[in-house]
Amino acid sequence: MKEYLLLLRAGRPITSKTEAENKAEMKAWGAYMEDLGKKGQLGGGLPLVSEGAVVSAKNTSNDPVKSAKEGIIGAYLIVKADSLAKATEIAKACPHIDNEGNIEVREMAPMPAM
Repeated sequence: MKEYLLLLRAGRPITSKTEAENKAEMKAWGAYMEDLGKKGQLGGGLPLVSEGAVVSAKNTSNDPVKSAKEGIIGAYLIVKADSLAKATEIAKACPHIDNEGNIEVREMAPMPAM
């Protein structure tokens, strides 16, 4: 199986939802992650804190990307699938989609031999 990186972008913040909505979302996340684990499709992943830095050849900014246009990444997952189409199906089932977010799916390339 290949590994795919799922970049979870946007979505409704916790502070904009009711306690019941947040509890329901956490329950959905628990079921989703458990299902991925049982199927051997989960490679890892975590939510990201809002603090960070952006590094380029010209400078370093102490703020991560925060504009929706540039793509706010709030979490990542690594999933295992036989193809991009199957990884995309895994992403479509993610609770982040129901939270008005979007997910970029990218195949992870193996390191070339040196």
